[in-house]
Amino acid sequence: MDITILTRMAHDIEKNIPVHDETYLRISEHLVKFWTPKMRSDFYQYVVSNRTEFGSTMNKVVDELRAKANA
Repeated sequence: MDITILTRMAHDIEKNIPVHDETYLRISEHLVKFWTPKMRSDFYQYVVSNRTEFGSTMNKVVDELRAKANA
């Protein structure tokens, strides 16, 4: 899937999840539940390579996805 679409989808998810201390966990859970492993991998690789384009929440999301993948 096109990374532009994945990025837009992730930002839309972030906008629609209420802000809490653990917002990044809720977004991560959503991506694990509804995105394919390939979608998550592509998004993870893109964010890691372009961290400055994303806020702290989305950076925490990809770190959480990596931790879950390595668990």
